[in-house]
Amino acid sequence: MLFKRNKKTIHFSGRRHTKMGITATIIGIAVIAGFLTISMISGLNKGDGSIILGLIGLLLFFVAVLGFVLAYKAFKKKDIYYRFPIIGVVLNGLMIIVLFVIYLMGI
Repeated sequence: MLFKRNKKTIHFSGRRHTKMGITATIIGIAVIAGFLTISMISGLNKGDGSIILGLIGLLLFFVAVLGFVLAYKAFKKKDIYYRFPIIGVVLNGLMIIVLFVIYLMGI
């Protein structure tokens, strides 16, 4: 009887998670995993990674931009839960900054 459901609670049945927000979060996690992977490979080679690692880094940058745009578009939808779009914006935004700074340091 302690866990009896209260019928007077508010239900937001119209809200849902957006596919774009979930996709943006998955992209952000994949970009972080890819960055950590190429960082470990570069570290094992004592910083002497090949041009392929640099190209993968640029690819990760553009994928993070795509994830950021998807998360931003998810914010414009109505009656949604904002958990996944916020996570997507934060993860992809941080990775855009990190990858851009690393790119500028390489120049």
